[in-house]
Amino acid sequence: MKVHLLRSNELDAETYSNVLNLLRQWNGPVEFISGESELELNRLLTRVWENEEDFELKACYSVEPNNRSYAVFPMEEQYQTWDFFFDQCGRYRLENGIDQNEQIFLLTNLGNDKNWFGAVHENRKDYFIQTSGWEHYFGSKIDIRFPIAYEVVIWLIRQLMFDDRNQIIKNVHQQSRGCGNDFCQQKREIILKMRTADLCHDCIDQLKRKDVSPHIVEQLFGIMEGIRQGIMYRERIKVFHKPSRLELRGHMKRLFLPDLGDLELRFNPKEKTLYLFYLNHPEGVHLTHLQNHREEITRYYQLFTNNYNRESIERSINLLLDPLDNDINVILSRIKRKLKDAVGEQLLGYYMIDGQHGEDKKILLDREYVTIVD
Repeated sequence: MKVHLLRSNELDAETYSNVLNLLRQWNGPVEFISGESELELNRLLTRVWENEEDFELKACYSVEPNNRSYAVFPMEEQYQTWDFFFDQCGRYRLENGIDQNEQIFLLTNLGNDKNWFGAVHENRKDYFIQTSGWEHYFGSKIDIRFPIAYEVVIWLIRQLMFDDRNQIIKNVHQQSRGCGNDFCQQKREIILKMRTADLCHDCIDQLKRKDVSPHIVEQLFGIMEGIRQGIMYRERIKVFHKPSRLELRGHMKRLFLPDLGDLELRFNPKEKTLYLFYLNHPEGVHLTHLQNHREEITRYYQLFTNNYNRESIERSINLLLDPLDNDINVILSRIKRKLKDAVGEQLLGYYMIDGQHGEDKKILLDREYVTIVD
């Protein structure tokens, strides 16, 4: 099964890439494919949600609550119709010669006219998923990769369970029971089914009757379970006070956090150079002493940069190591921001490059949590 993920232009590339990477962590017959180009959605409609109750209610088609409201009401939202989103999928399919049996998901920050998290076309091959607003239900610390990826997977499972869209709509559970097929008309109820990451006995029986490939089922359920574990790990951080492992993979030393849904830390060449240097020096190094490690720093930078001009590389290193220039402070600030976005405030202290003013900088993460995977 081939599944194409398209990005609309208002969804940032990093979120899109992280969702795609998360879905690809579980091997199997389902292949998640990056869209070749982002879609620019125009002719947008605008509405105003006057209150939280209306915003959280799905329009009908013919766990513990999180009391912290993310949105401020009245709230203006841009949206489009289901048909508009499905037309974008169809156009992409036609322009790129995608087989009619392959699945296409459009990921978009825009709302939709029925206020659903996502939906499927009558052909059961084209879908859209709303990628915005998840903080309203899960709180500001949610890693939005998890609910977005979950929605992709559960729609694929529904497509395998039923023969047409009407059957999908008819068989969803109007009263939530912690099953992936809960309708969740009160949208906040999605928290429950994401914490279970499972189907109820009735839905399991329906899946068995359809005689779906066990390899596909194993892969999709594996993704859901991984998402559940990632969500629970973040929720339990306040109790465990334990950081995620950090893995350096392959020749390019890509940085992953396996316990946080295998989240990849995406640094530019200078950021990655500085971060790996400090990972390699748990004792810490003062910024003014980085010149003493010029050869090691240059070796890292040459590995990560796409610029192979020796003079240009030397200028970049000179700028980075110049104690009178602010370049390194800018890079440290960017690294901290990206880490905070990835691991949250509670875990940030383990991973950031930090130190008192005038003292050595270091990464506090115990190196027993760091693994190199060739």
